[in-house]
Amino acid sequence: MSIRRLKTLIAVAEAGTFAAAAEVVHVSQAAVSMQMKSLEEELRTTLFDRSKRPPELNQTGQALIPKARDIIQAYDRLVQSMSGKDVFSGELVLGVVPTCVPGLAPLAMVRLRDAYPDLRIRIIPGLSADLMPQLERGFLDTAIISEPPRTIGHLYWRQLAEEPLVVLAAREVQGDDPLELLKTRPFIRFNRQAWVGRQIDEMLQRNGIRVQENMELDSLEAIETMVFHNLGVSVVPRRCVPPPVSLPIWQLPLNTHAKPRVLGLVWRQDSPKQRLIEVVYDSMAELVEEAELRRSGAGEALPAL
Repeated sequence: MSIRRLKTLIAVAEAGTFAAAAEVVHVSQAAVSMQMKSLEEELRTTLFDRSKRPPELNQTGQALIPKARDIIQAYDRLVQSMSGKDVFSGELVLGVVPTCVPGLAPLAMVRLRDAYPDLRIRIIPGLSADLMPQLERGFLDTAIISEPPRTIGHLYWRQLAEEPLVVLAAREVQGDDPLELLKTRPFIRFNRQAWVGRQIDEMLQRNGIRVQENMELDSLEAIETMVFHNLGVSVVPRRCVPPPVSLPIWQLPLNTHAKPRVLGLVWRQDSPKQRLIEVVYDSMAELVEEAELRRSGAGEALPAL
C-alpha cells in the first residue's frame, strides 16, 4: 500500500475537499482524485460518497483515517531510526525492461537525482525473464518488469501500471478496424522471448486471429519505425509513460477482451535498500499517474506511443 496515497487521504479528510488537499500535498486536484481512485481500487472498497459535491468520505473512509495515521506514524518512526544519508546515497542498480528505457526510467532518474544528489542509479536493460535471475542472485537491487507468471516467495512484487495492448498502423493505412488490419496487413511481431510477446501471441491465438507474419523484432522503437514506413502493423503495449519524442503513427485500441500488460517493481524481501526502493516506486507511480492525467486530458485517440 502506498504511503503517499494514505497521506493524501488524510489531507483530504483534514482539508475537506480534493482541491484543498491538493494545496497541502503539492499536486494537482486531478492527481489527488486519481490517487484516491487508485487507493479504492487497491483496497477494493469505496471510500467516498461521490454523489455529493464535493465528494465526502463515507463511513468506510472515515473509519480508515485513524488506521492510516497509525500506519504513517509507524512508517515515519522506521525512517527516523535509519540514517537518511546512508539510505539515500551510494548506488542503486535498477533493471529495466526495454519498453521503459526511453520514458519511465530516465524521468524517474531525473526526479530522484534532483531530490537525492548523493544517490547514483545504474540502469541495466533486459527482458523480464533475464532480469529476474539477476535480481535473485543479487546483481540487481530492484527491477521494472512485466508481472511474473508465477510467485516467488523471497521476492516482493508491486504493481506500477497497466499497459493496454494496441494495434500500431501507419498514418496512410485505410480503415480503423484493428482486427481487420491484423488479418489483412503484414504483421510485425513483438519478440516472443519477452513475456509481453508471449502474451500478445496468446491473445492472437485466443481470438482466432491468423496474421501474415512479416518479421519479429525485440525493440519497440524498431517496430514503430517499421510501422511508420508502412511495412506492416503490430500489437504492442501502450507505454504507461511515453518517450519525449514519438513517431506519428496510429495506435488503435483492441476491441477484444485482451488483458493489459502489467508492469511493476520487484525486489528481494531481504533487501537492505527497501526504504530507498519504496521511494523509487513512489517516484515512478507519480510519473505514471501524471502521464495518465495528460492522456485523459488529451483524449484516448493518441497518434503515438
